[in-house]
Amino acid sequence: MARLRQYVSNVSGPARDRLYVWFEPDLLPGYAWSFPLPDGRVNFGFGVERDEVRKIQDMKGIWPDLFHRPHIRDALGPDATPEARHLAWPIPGRIDRAVLSHGRVLFVGDAVCAGDPLTGEGIGQALLTGKLAAAAIATGGLDRPEAIRGAYRARIEHYFFADQRMSLWLMKALRHEWGARGSVRVAGLTDWTRRNFGRWLFEDEPRGVILTPKRWHRNFLSRPGAFR
Repeated sequence: MARLRQYVSNVSGPARDRLYVWFEPDLLPGYAWSFPLPDGRVNFGFGVERDEVRKIQDMKGIWPDLFHRPHIRDALGPDATPEARHLAWPIPGRIDRAVLSHGRVLFVGDAVCAGDPLTGEGIGQALLTGKLAAAAIATGGLDRPEAIRGAYRARIEHYFFADQRMSLWLMKALRHEWGARGSVRVAGLTDWTRRNFGRWLFEDEPRGVILTPKRWHRNFLSRPGAFR
């Protein structure tokens, strides 16, 4: 996935106080977002899948049109003004195909392509790979590099591969407008689905936890999570 982000000031619409996620048909399986900051500012941007058709250089042309779409302007308000310049960057999300180590070095974060290919989230993944690397070193012992590399790979597979498969599967569905609309309807069916969708979106539980019973715990479908 590739992302473009810019800060916006003078926000007077509902986006001043509310988080917005837009599933625009021409961005699927990507999305656009706006989340509020202090003093009437927001972080506004979008992410798109990089493929043979859409390159990161194309994002510059999407930006002006997206910012001025009526429903987005309604959310931001008529006086919303972009600040400074926009920034674009690629997010590596292929940990299942990445080189995890070399010699006595364990790669973490972007170096091991740990970003989520669906959402572009990478901070939580970077922190987790760092913890897994430290645990592998503590378990394997500094004088046993092969054991450390093996322990690290096993931990990466356990914590990341099912989530990677889940994200890639969802991306296939979200490439189509009907898939995005259907997913939003399912997520909003009941208070329970809305609560757990929020917990999943904010990664209170791993993306692919439902596919990995070894990671289930007593309260994984009942805890309130960070988002209420």
